[in-house]
Amino acid sequence: MRRRISALTVSAALAGGLLLAAAPAQAAPAEAAPAAVAQAAIKVNIPELQAQAAKLRREAQRLRSQGHFREANVVDARAAAIEAQVRRYLDCERSVHC
Repeated sequence: MRRRISALTVSAALAGGLLLAAAPAQAAPAEAAPAAVAQAAIKVNIPELQAQAAKLRREAQRLRSQGHFREANVVDARAAAIEAQVRRYLDCERSVHC
């Protein structure tokens, strides 16, 4: 037999879930937020990423010269993704709005 859940039960469960989800955000002190952000700084080694992209580009060229075009395209796409990420990092470094 199929059991039916009343609208009141569903509403109570949703409201309880929302209250539990909001509780940790309200419990944190306001002064802790800037300190947490300062500790979360990410360090990126741009020259290392550029070297990795260059190595992948050389690998793609080697694969193409051997006739492995599909594999070369995959490696080339990974290099392009790394180069795009480096550009975003550098743009963000120059901008105030990141």
